Amino acid sequence: MSRRNRHAHDAKCRTLLQATADRLDRLRSQVERFGLEGHQGVSRDELERTLDTLRGQHNRLSARVEAARIATDDAWTFARAIADQAAAELTDGLDGMEARLKRVAA
Repeated sequence: MSRRNRHAHDAKCRTLLQATADRLDRLRSQVERFGLEGHQGVSRDELERTLDTLRGQHNRLSARVEAARIATDDAWTFARAIADQAAAELTDGLDGMEARLKRVAA
């Protein structure tokens, strides 16, 4: 049972990593089209800094997923919780960035 849980979690996280990488690429494209003058008090530099932070969170998530994958059975539950927390933080950050770009575009 534990092996199946670990495999399912790893597969879910790998899918999430790919999906968030795709979202980051789409956001990067949107920011590149944003223009240098900025809109509604939001500068392109500010958006790029936010994207850099999100990329850092993506890298952190990748490391946490790998740590959970190689964790011993005793440590796996804790490693999984840390990976899940990193995934939630990244997803929340991406959602916030997408909402911000939609507000600026409107």
